[in-house]
Amino acid sequence: MANLDGKKLKQVIDPTLAKAFTHPLRGHVWVTLFERGEASPSDIASELDLKVDDVDYHFRELARRGLIRLIRTQRGQRGFDKHVYKPVSPALDFDDARWMELPEEIRVAFSGEMVRRFFEGITDALESGSFDARNRHLSQSWVLVDERGWKELAVAAREALERFLAIGELASTRCETSGAARIPVCLAMALFETAGSISKRQAGKTENL
Repeated sequence: MANLDGKKLKQVIDPTLAKAFTHPLRGHVWVTLFERGEASPSDIASELDLKVDDVDYHFRELARRGLIRLIRTQRGQRGFDKHVYKPVSPALDFDDARWMELPEEIRVAFSGEMVRRFFEGITDALESGSFDARNRHLSQSWVLVDERGWKELAVAAREALERFLAIGELASTRCETSGAARIPVCLAMALFETAGSISKRQAGKTENL
């Protein structure tokens, strides 16, 4: 986690977005928008005890880069306009083909940070009571596959993610129209070769066991 004057901020870990997040507050804003569905500079400023103008600048920088977009402007307290934004790009996702082009040490560091954030999110949800407030899904499964099966599983995982994001977009559009409350939901998928293969062959290789 990054810090801003002692305050704990959420971090962005996708290296392809690094240039867009030269200030730690932008990463915090972006991830917060995904967690809540929408937020305004005044919301974040109030929570972090910062000046609205300073936070608004970073919102506008993210919007300029196409990472968030303004969805409405409403009259706020003391007559000031309140600009409400929503995120645009999928959060913490990385194209599978480009992923393997990265050096191994970067992939390991990236994966480690994503896993850390995943468990941190689960811990927060458990402690707050939100994790079991609904009929949530929680499972862990193992299968043995050949190389073709591995590729088919990767495609199935990608299709599930795309379906998840599509449902989110439709729901967000309905909420904008109806004014219904948004429910922040997290889907974390991990498809990986287990450590059990290391004792028999080199991970990632196609040799027969």
